[in-house]
Amino acid sequence: MHLQRKRPTIADVARAAGVSIGTVSNFINGTAGLRDDTRARIEKAVAALMYRPSSFARSLPGRGPRRPKNLDHLPRLLVAGRVSVDFLCRVDVLPHRDDRITASHIEKALGGPAANLAVAAAGVGSPYALDVELATAVGRDAESDWALGELSKLGVHALPIRSTPNNRLSQAIVIIERNGSRTIISEPFELGEVDLTANLDIQPEQRPACLHIEGFHYETMTASIERFHQAGWKVSLHSAGLPKSARAPETFANMVKQIDLTFINDVMMREIFGFRTGMATMIEEARLILSRIKQRGTVVITLGEFGAVVFPSGGGRQIEVPALPVNRVDATGAGDSFAGIFLSLWLHGASLDAAARYAAIGASLTTTVEGAQGYIADFATLKVTALAHDAVMAS
Repeated sequence: MHLQRKRPTIADVARAAGVSIGTVSNFINGTAGLRDDTRARIEKAVAALMYRPSSFARSLPGRGPRRPKNLDHLPRLLVAGRVSVDFLCRVDVLPHRDDRITASHIEKALGGPAANLAVAAAGVGSPYALDVELATAVGRDAESDWALGELSKLGVHALPIRSTPNNRLSQAIVIIERNGSRTIISEPFELGEVDLTANLDIQPEQRPACLHIEGFHYETMTASIERFHQAGWKVSLHSAGLPKSARAPETFANMVKQIDLTFINDVMMREIFGFRTGMATMIEEARLILSRIKQRGTVVITLGEFGAVVFPSGGGRQIEVPALPVNRVDATGAGDSFAGIFLSLWLHGASLDAAARYAAIGASLTTTVEGAQGYIADFATLKVTALAHDAVMAS
């Protein structure tokens, strides 16, 4: 009896090469640079299995447009982390257990800390435009297609390095109260233990270049931090999702030594160091702690409605910037926006003062509408808003 040989699939190639399906798809489509050893393993697996790409395999990572070539002259920002679909629910107050209430509306929006940051960085534009990429994980569902398309429209080139285990995009429910408070219920990001950049071929750049990491991925990407540094890249991090094991004074000290630019909010600083004091005293206590950490990077502590404070790597004077006095609607993603805007200026060589000032303005504007990406401020808007605020303060 003749048995027909089963046609090999992209999953078979990935399994034989010891990589993810997304990495094989990037190899097939040429949508991301891969390390030579990774490329060689995939080529060997393809030859051994006599694999021929299907139309699906050719389209898997290419559902968003390919990266435009005319961005090569701009500073490069590669963000590693989560993209999700957020369902925004507007209510008067958070319901109690067993309550049944009606939201004023429920809307779908693009979310995820890394995606929020990447979109904010790309949105600043001239004269601080960036070449922004997002190394992330998506599924094969309609929501993933939608997210990749939205990212592309917003100036972010997605690199779907990994496929999610359940083959669909991560989801979150964001409950927004009338006073602007929000409660976020998110699915676990199953790839938090995966280095999303492990198979990327990273070479020295003839332009400023930075890898930005979500806190979720800090522990799994320590090897890549060194690899990017050796290639001459900067590395930044924001504390969203920082693992519990990393929320300790000694671990924090080691982290800010490794990272060139760290963004952390005051709530997490209080958790790590057990601060129980008011804002001004907490800032002074943070300054003393950071002054004792030698050869650290720049640390930015975001303070919510009170703005932010920057502690330069060289140990110079701290820089305090205020937030704008705005009518807060939704604070979701304000810290992500702050970091993205800060990075856009920082990678162009702007001063820490300027980067922090405009980042605080942009983060404040983000809170005036619903959704982490509901208000994407370009530099012209940031500049006009800053001038208007200065005029009010001077009057």
